[in-house]
Amino acid sequence: MTDNKVNITDNLETLKEGEIVTDEKTGKKYRVKKNIMPHYSAGGPHGLGDPEDRTLRKIEADVIIPNRMNTQIERVECNDSYLGLITCFRTDGAVSGLNTCKPALELFNRCKYEKFHDPAFRAKITDEYIAERSAARSTGMTSQQRKLEEFRDWKKSNEAK
Repeated sequence: MTDNKVNITDNLETLKEGEIVTDEKTGKKYRVKKNIMPHYSAGGPHGLGDPEDRTLRKIEADVIIPNRMNTQIERVECNDSYLGLITCFRTDGAVSGLNTCKPALELFNRCKYEKFHDPAFRAKITDEYIAERSAARSTGMTSQQRKLEEFRDWKKSNEAK
């Protein structure tokens, strides 16, 4: 580590991890922390990224959003046709059901295709994901962790009564 000298903070590429940098305007000292992630992915109050960032990484756009869309389609949007397909497979068997359950499979695939190619549905799922990611970045906890904390708080308040 170097001693506390005033460095020009316009170009941080020449600095090494752990060096002390003094801000020229405020005189406040900072330790250099380098990260391979872009600033919007590593900044924020808990080091998880900027909560206000609305950009999607490639893996989020290509994998996470379609997986969430698929889950939403199976659970809510096309649930009736999905349950019809599952019931058919259970009664006819998985292997022979591939031949006998073609109408139910066709119905489910058509519903799924329509939803996957609906830009409004994709935008809705993307907005939900970005809101959840923003909350996780601002609090430092995922939605499951927040629900667990809420349950623990509720349990403590009810035990006191």
